[in-house]
Amino acid sequence: MKEMKKRKSAATYGVMILCLLAAAVGAWGTARKDEQIDRLPDQSGTQAAQTTQYAPANIPVTGVPYSEPEAETTELETEPPAAYMLPLGDFIVKDYSADAVVYSNTMRDWRVHTGVDFGDNRGQSVLAIADGVVTDVREDTLWGVVLTIDHGSGVTAKYCGLEKGSTPEPDTQVEKGVVIGKLGEIPIESKDGPHLHLEITQDGRSVDPWKLLRQS
Repeated sequence: MKEMKKRKSAATYGVMILCLLAAAVGAWGTARKDEQIDRLPDQSGTQAAQTTQYAPANIPVTGVPYSEPEAETTELETEPPAAYMLPLGDFIVKDYSADAVVYSNTMRDWRVHTGVDFGDNRGQSVLAIADGVVTDVREDTLWGVVLTIDHGSGVTAKYCGLEKGSTPEPDTQVEKGVVIGKLGEIPIESKDGPHLHLEITQDGRSVDPWKLLRQS
């Protein structure tokens, strides 16, 4: 009987020792795990640092006002257009004489020449020297068909020696460079060949057409 009690006591002590050993091993493992966790870097701080340093690009942004940039323009410096232009070519048959008398091959006398004669072939187009309004169209026995245009600023031009039926009607608005007639003949200057006799007055006074045209 006593022997059996001794065996039970020994078994009980053995179980208790095993429990104590198990508890000690468990406590040591928990402490070891906590120590390893303490040695790990701060994950929240690292993640924040990585997010700041490697933030993805090209993310759409809302709530920011935006307007299209204005296109840059470059203004080119250009000369203003000339006020007047030649009505025909630049071949001058006879120049303006002002108050000086010149010899007339047709009339065989000496007289003043109050215009500039631009020579060319008959039927050649005659152009308006500037914008203006046709004020008169008439057929003259000496000067042929004469077209008068008010070019503004006190300048009035008479285009003499045009072909009949080739001119615009009175009160017609014309632009610089448009055809206002065809070259015909001038009876009083027939010996000088086909040409346009251009007379210009400014503020009612006769002026040299060539000087006015060359100033443009």
